[in-house]
Amino acid sequence: MKKQIMIISRALSHGGAERVATNLATSLSKYHDVTLVILDGSVNTYGSTVETIDLGLSIRKEGSKIKWYTTLIRSINRIKQEKNITHAISFLSEPDLANVLTKGNSKTIISIRNKQSALVKGNLKKIRDKVLFSKADKIVALSEMVKYDLVKNYDVDDRKIKVIYNPCDKDNINNSIDEDIMTKEEIDIFNSSDNIVITAGRLSNQKGQWHLIRAFSEVVKEINNAKLIILGVGEKEEYLRKLIKELKLENNVYLLGHKSNPYVYLSKSNLFVFSSLFEGLGNILLEAMACEIPIISTDCDAGPRELLAPKSNIRETGKAENIIYGEYGILTPVFDGIEYSSDDPLTKEELIYSKAIIEMLKDRGLLLKYKQKSIERGRDFTVDSINQQWLDLIEG
Repeated sequence: MKKQIMIISRALSHGGAERVATNLATSLSKYHDVTLVILDGSVNTYGSTVETIDLGLSIRKEGSKIKWYTTLIRSINRIKQEKNITHAISFLSEPDLANVLTKGNSKTIISIRNKQSALVKGNLKKIRDKVLFSKADKIVALSEMVKYDLVKNYDVDDRKIKVIYNPCDKDNINNSIDEDIMTKEEIDIFNSSDNIVITAGRLSNQKGQWHLIRAFSEVVKEINNAKLIILGVGEKEEYLRKLIKELKLENNVYLLGHKSNPYVYLSKSNLFVFSSLFEGLGNILLEAMACEIPIISTDCDAGPRELLAPKSNIRETGKAENIIYGEYGILTPVFDGIEYSSDDPLTKEELIYSKAIIEMLKDRGLLLKYKQKSIERGRDFTVDSINQQWLDLIEG
């Protein structure tokens, strides 16, 4: 018998969680009746192939927040009743809250995408989240470390939590990499060097791109034509541009903004780098694997180690203190998250990161080895295998 499934997401643009929600709705619609509810559909990057309801609520919460949340909760409750929803799956904090508060007769499944204790600060918010997690029927954690954080810091019964990694649609990525979207200036940048290093993600505190820029100032001393491409938008953009200018890296580091199709840029690069201070998984790492490029990542909580060095246990060995040559990629120590100026000397972690980049770019044998390992690891995250786990959860 078909289930009546509602998937609640903040938007149809930018974030990895939004992309996963949209793709999951399409996949589940092959077996059950699915309605995708979007808080703010003003920008449609990912599209939707199922019935989609746009609540028209700006995710910036303009005006009264009380009115905003009241409208959200009433709207979700109304749709659940009208469509006799049996299972409601939500992604990110506002949808999670509305989902649990309108539980009714439906099964509520919330998806935790980050290490919650690192993302949410303050005792009141922690109490709020403890109550929220206790009321949900099931919690899907994006990685084992996210699950561990929920059990340790939020007293969640581990039997309530199921770890489901993000899928990576390699076929879709392969169909996208030849799209003619690069500007002449962008083409010139990529043609100017065979040492193209790339990263992608919101320009935010969590992603730590300023540490990467500072580390790259050391890289260009040894590899003059090395280029760092940063894809994304966010609140740290002004700070990053100032840092690039003060470090005189205008001809080596480029902020190219948000790209709805980042795969064109990833596939033309030699090395993917990830500088996050914390994560839930790091979905862009899976996409880099699908684009068949080697990876260097900080050993942050939670996700990169599970993807790049799955046989190691961070609770037994501790976090990386130097370069770790993982089975599927390289891990380096996590940055301290302090916003340094261009005059401040590089930190130990930044120097280690620059060393890893230099070694990878100079040692083409090592580069090729980890390119092959990226391809190999990417096969563990096919759409079919991940979607089957969601089906098992819902139907079970």
